[in-house]
Amino acid sequence: METLRELVSMAEGINLFSIVLRIAVSVMCAGILGIERGKANQSAGMRTYILVSLGATVVMLTGQYMFDKFSTGDPARLGAQVISGIGFLGAGSIIVEGKTKVRGLTTAAGLWTAACIGLAVGIGFYLGGIIATAVVYLVITKFKSFSDHFTHNDVILRIYIEFEEMSELKPLFATIESFGLQVLDTLLNNPKNSGIYNAVLSIKNPEDKTHEQILDYLKKLQGIKKVRIIY
Repeated sequence: METLRELVSMAEGINLFSIVLRIAVSVMCAGILGIERGKANQSAGMRTYILVSLGATVVMLTGQYMFDKFSTGDPARLGAQVISGIGFLGAGSIIVEGKTKVRGLTTAAGLWTAACIGLAVGIGFYLGGIIATAVVYLVITKFKSFSDHFTHNDVILRIYIEFEEMSELKPLFATIESFGLQVLDTLLNNPKNSGIYNAVLSIKNPEDKTHEQILDYLKKLQGIKKVRIIY
């Protein structure tokens, strides 16, 4: 019991143990969120999330160190600068497609939240940072289908596909539309070294088909090597 109290006391102060612990927790929390965004083919992935959270953690560690060492400084003021300054990175992850469609808002909000989690962990609020990570991950991965239930006909799905030949793309559009979906636009990427093309399709779902129905249908199409819905 006495050892546990000593560890808690060390974790709350500024020392080698607490510095390593806070950085490790910060990297772990941000890495979990970043991996999910990376799977969704977002520009901000695991490394970006980790760096954002790690930077915020270092800011709070520095603020607490200054206060303990020199009896001056305000950790909360440094944290406030991080919260307002992270906006430039979030804005860079937002992409405007066409005249009215915007994507990347979830990633931008996730980056801002990762910075806040880093601040919490950096000041020693471990439990708050870990719980916040769990809630954010739940919102990003599970709440999409829940929100789609209330906005079914207006929902735009983004579907990642891999295929072998460019000539397969146009017939694919016709097949998708015959299934009751509408292809709005396409982001085509260069082929990998393996010669496999990949593209992200923005698709409207006016008939409110489930994600499972759409994926099962697309997976059966000839020439499609891989398909998944991204957020």
